[in-house]
Amino acid sequence: MKTPLSDSRHSSLTNVLLDVFKNTITSMSMDKDVSLSFAQVSSANPDDLTSGYEEQTLILVTEENSGMEAGIMFNTVDITYMTNLMMMMDEPGKDKLEPDDKDAIKEYASQLLAACGEPVKEKTGVKVSFRIDDVMVNDAPALFQAAEYMVVDAALSIGSTSTTFRFYTDSSLLNEFGGGSGGTSFSEEPDFGAAFKFPDDEAGVHIPEIGGGGHGHTPGNLDLLLDIDVPISVKMGSTNMFLKDILTMGSGNIIELDESADEPVELVINNKVIARGEVVIVDGYFGFRIKEIVSRAERIKKLKD
Repeated sequence: MKTPLSDSRHSSLTNVLLDVFKNTITSMSMDKDVSLSFAQVSSANPDDLTSGYEEQTLILVTEENSGMEAGIMFNTVDITYMTNLMMMMDEPGKDKLEPDDKDAIKEYASQLLAACGEPVKEKTGVKVSFRIDDVMVNDAPALFQAAEYMVVDAALSIGSTSTTFRFYTDSSLLNEFGGGSGGTSFSEEPDFGAAFKFPDDEAGVHIPEIGGGGHGHTPGNLDLLLDIDVPISVKMGSTNMFLKDILTMGSGNIIELDESADEPVELVINNKVIARGEVVIVDGYFGFRIKEIVSRAERIKKLKD
């Protein structure tokens, strides 16, 4: 269910984001006229967060200082058009993401969010640092595990092209901007600025409604699985052997693995690699020190496959 936000904590953040996003998008849009409006700021639960952007482009983000979730959702054809402009190519966007597109989108989003840090700190006194975790098709609702999200729906025009996108963050992050005591209680008030029109666009732009439709996914179902024990193993390497060689093995034989001694050891769950690191000794027992962990999206995808 969509709940318009009237809590004063969101205003400092969204006002700064509006200016930063517009300036950054303008600098990457080949001198085209850019118009940006935040049409609605709402709260949403995980079930409703992605409504209107299913199977489109999802940019997964983490706020590094707090560790809280954030992200941006774009229609794929629009974000690929925007990255084309960033690379000085005024070409139409694509309906489907390709590997090269993901790299370009990650770079685009990195520039967009990196520009937020200093202005937000100057305006609010709070330091934020957003890290891009992954770019993916928005088809894994179990990724969204916060209890509630602040959702900022934006309307954007670049030249003659009009589009929308959605920025979201764990609503608990608002407590960092003062006036909060842990919970998030937002009073309902009428939408502000929900109706708007772009120049030369009498029909206006449709902002997808949060909570309208969707595919019936229930991210909360993942909670039912969180207390289940799963076997975890550490893989140092592997090899293939003929059965006749296995039958002749005895004490003292050495089996050469396909991993060199300086390559990281892998942490495996259900035959899926979720982290890499090194073996250590802890109180006489073998242990595993994580040095690299796969992204949140890739972990969900691997466990789902």
